[in-house]
Amino acid sequence: MGICINEVAQGGAGDMRSIARTIAVQTGVAVSYLLLARVVHGYFTSTIASVFWPPGGLALAVLLVCGKRYAWGVFFGALLTHIIADHSIWTPALIALGNTLEALAGAWLLKRNRKFDVNLRTLHDYTGLIFWGGCVAGLVGTAVGPLVLLVAGIFTPDTYLLQALHWWMGDVLGVVLVAPLILVWREFPSDWLDYKRLPEIALLFGLAFLVGQVVFMGWLPDTLGLYAQHFWMFLFVAWAAVRLGAHGVLLLLALIASQALFGAYSHTGLFADDLVRTQLVNFWLYVVTLSVVGMMLASYISAETLSKQAIGRQEAFFHLISDNIDDFITVLDLQGRRIYSCPAYDKLFGQVALSDKLDCFVAIHPDDREHVRAVFDEVVKTGIGQRVEFRFVLPDGSLREMESRCGVIRDAEGKSLEVVVVSHDISNRKQAEMEIRNLAFYDALTALPNRRLLEDRLAQAMLASKRNDSFGAVIFLDLNNFKPLNDTYGHGLGDALLVEVAQRLNHCVRKVDTVARYGGDEFVAVLSELGENKAKAMRETLSVAEKMQAALAVIYSLQYADDEGQQVAVEHHCGASVGCILFTGREASQEVLLKWADMAMYQAKKKGGQHICFPENCEDVTQSGRFSVPVFY
Repeated sequence: MGICINEVAQGGAGDMRSIARTIAVQTGVAVSYLLLARVVHGYFTSTIASVFWPPGGLALAVLLVCGKRYAWGVFFGALLTHIIADHSIWTPALIALGNTLEALAGAWLLKRNRKFDVNLRTLHDYTGLIFWGGCVAGLVGTAVGPLVLLVAGIFTPDTYLLQALHWWMGDVLGVVLVAPLILVWREFPSDWLDYKRLPEIALLFGLAFLVGQVVFMGWLPDTLGLYAQHFWMFLFVAWAAVRLGAHGVLLLLALIASQALFGAYSHTGLFADDLVRTQLVNFWLYVVTLSVVGMMLASYISAETLSKQAIGRQEAFFHLISDNIDDFITVLDLQGRRIYSCPAYDKLFGQVALSDKLDCFVAIHPDDREHVRAVFDEVVKTGIGQRVEFRFVLPDGSLREMESRCGVIRDAEGKSLEVVVVSHDISNRKQAEMEIRNLAFYDALTALPNRRLLEDRLAQAMLASKRNDSFGAVIFLDLNNFKPLNDTYGHGLGDALLVEVAQRLNHCVRKVDTVARYGGDEFVAVLSELGENKAKAMRETLSVAEKMQAALAVIYSLQYADDEGQQVAVEHHCGASVGCILFTGREASQEVLLKWADMAMYQAKKKGGQHICFPENCEDVTQSGRFSVPVFY
């Protein structure tokens, strides 16, 4: 129970502090409004409708920053102002209502666009403030105040339009001069405290003050009077815009406007007669022009600076990425000339090599260059990124397998400007893929095609034979005298013999033929494109088989390490039994062909080895499925 009471008490105390703070701010707004109005009414206007009304800018700035609840402070400040001037209640109340509605309308018009920034960081924010908060919202106050005074008899019909125009001009100038000053200077420019900038700031405002005294306060009229022209102040405003931004421009405008007003009040300087002759209309035109020019210049420079900083951050980010990744990033023009290359290219090619090769296609392998160029042209034409693989030729002549993805950089109108290419070295991946492929389709010991690839090659040869109506052949070999070598010297020497056998067999066939290790000490050769003549095809097959037997019969000189690690040379004789069969592609399957060739080989082995055996009639074998009496050579 005690805890609940404490919480209520603390909550009540917090609410009281919030209410007190709100009342204090409302009072401060009302007092500030009243003081600014009294200064204008007391010194700088001879009529009720002044062309300079800084309370309007104060009211708009307060509502933009603090919210619409502080419209009460604006209302009471305006009410007190007009009561003191009019010594009544109803007319001031209606005019104060118009002043308050004007500020509310300006705040609503600006805040309805969520892109508006009260800190006026961009030119769009500043022009929006002047147009919506000053020119448009000023019409609200103008529609109420002068009309009330006309009904009250204070304004006459013949002067109503001029007084209404002055009323509107005063509200606009108040927004132009006071509102940006409050909104921007809520945040103090920390860089102004830098000791390196203080001399320039002091020099700028010091010179501006002295020139302002000459121009607006009539200093040294006999020597400088002829040269004291209003355009000198544009020089200082431009200086402030370039070097100090909006903070400097607005502070300088406040200084210039103050000097000009006091000069008009004192009837000296540039606006000496303006208060009496035009009721400060010339002052209004001058200050509005100077303010708009200065703030537009400052906003534009600030936007350009922010844009350059953003671009700089993006470039730094891009370089940070490109300098620390292993991929190769390059930017090309639409003709394929290199504009930028990341440091990874320097490591790969060397800086000298890259400087001599502006054409990015020069380093591509000649066999791949045309394809890559076609892909590049397609990307430039369509604007759609693509992926391409190719080979790079390094300065030392070695090759790198690369994978590139490219895309276009467009301008604001969507036109392609440049092409960005991100390349990745896939040499290791390609090597791994090749190794996997070799493991799947090649014998690890002899590097010959294994049984799986043999079956695929045989199937292709059968299809080609059937399509071309030509013969092919299968040669099945089994080594003789291989087991004794393994038993005597071990499998290591046997493996060495198998490697040598594979090399000898490969030299006995054409490139279109296939030699595979079928298993153990068995090898199979597939011959294709032997022609349409059966007898000729058989002779060619026999010739290849005899060539294989002769090659394998040559003495093998092998070496192995004995128990003491010494290399020992071994000479070994090893022939082969060979079974052959022709096919035309109309046989049942490659499995059946291999079976018949294997059976022919065993017939040769039964004959005593070192023989070549053909089935007696290939066609009969195909049709009957039985093995005919073999023919020996």
